[in-house]
Amino acid sequence: MTGSMADIDFPTLTTAERDRRLRLLRELMDELGLDALLVSGMGRDQLDRYITNEGTRGLCLLPRAGEPVTMVASGNVTLGRHDVPGRAYERWVPDQRLTSRSYGPADVIAELGLARARIGVVGLTSRAPASAAGTIPYNTWKRILDALPEAEFVDVAGRYETVMLVHGPEELAMIRKSAQIGEHACAAMIEAAGAGVRECEIVAAGMHEVTRRGGMWLTGPQRSGPERLGWAGADWIWMGGGSRVLEKGDAFGAELFTFYGGFESQQQIDISIGEPDADHRFLHEVTEASYRAGLDALRPGVTFAELCAAMEAPLRAAGCWNMGPLVQTVSPVIFNSATHVGLGTQPGLAGLPLPDETPRDGDFLIVPGVAFAFEPNACRDRKRVCLGGTVLVTEDGHEELNSLCNRLNVV
Repeated sequence: MTGSMADIDFPTLTTAERDRRLRLLRELMDELGLDALLVSGMGRDQLDRYITNEGTRGLCLLPRAGEPVTMVASGNVTLGRHDVPGRAYERWVPDQRLTSRSYGPADVIAELGLARARIGVVGLTSRAPASAAGTIPYNTWKRILDALPEAEFVDVAGRYETVMLVHGPEELAMIRKSAQIGEHACAAMIEAAGAGVRECEIVAAGMHEVTRRGGMWLTGPQRSGPERLGWAGADWIWMGGGSRVLEKGDAFGAELFTFYGGFESQQQIDISIGEPDADHRFLHEVTEASYRAGLDALRPGVTFAELCAAMEAPLRAAGCWNMGPLVQTVSPVIFNSATHVGLGTQPGLAGLPLPDETPRDGDFLIVPGVAFAFEPNACRDRKRVCLGGTVLVTEDGHEELNSLCNRLNVV
């Protein structure tokens, strides 16, 4: 795909959104009796961005009264504010400190008069993928504890992450933009796919479309073949080999983690090389039924548990199992439906080292402004179909942000 990007809208967040977030976080501090929040920017979702609107992978300290301070260990990051491209952006947190072994986060906390304070910490645990054990490095945390023996630190990650789930109007515009970029990427991947094409060429077409439209693709699982048991991605990424050459009868699937301005949307693109066989047609019908059941259930006032149950019902009735979650929250990804349900009913998997069922992760009351990644996946023995995109909760129901990934695409 070609064409100029000059006339395309690239939304950003304003300080009005910053003020909305700070108000919500200070209300949380009042509720929990906290004097400050210390938020880690490490990990997949860089949760300090909710305060800073930047991706520094540092720490941010937000006092209940006063201005936030960011702490960054890299001089290259701090200097980036002062060149021509960096000066184009209004900084939400003007006070950015360069930390080192001789001047660390504990010193900043003490300077702000919080050495004996009750401080909520985000980064010791998390619901986010691959961050359950926390994102603050051990030695960093040990130095903070050793230097501030009279401070009280409270793990508040779950409450902080839940605040982030309900998006304001400016955030919703960013998520819509992210999903729009993902839709263009899906179109490019469908156009590139076909018999005789390498898997990596399809991935490259999608990644190219994401980046040329101002987004970023956090590399997600992609895999092709007549059967697909892996969800962790293609082996060629780590082992070389140039990727598979697709053949008629193959299915290609990719999970796009499309980011725009730090906001994630997801698209589950599934492509059949030639007409799908009877098994894949059946699985396609099951996933579509799960997707429609989710849309029918999704509205304000429903619980996440009720949404998950509605989407799981078609799979259970069809005797299928699911490899990944059927639905999860996005920006951040912290609530997930159950996975690996129904594995014991699959004779074609006998003798394989099968994982245990992972139950639904948490529950909450769904309200307008929450975004979900719908990703119903139905598996029978070793074959799989996965589809779905990003869906927003509105005042009176829902808004679908994607379409191409909501069906099995035949090329």
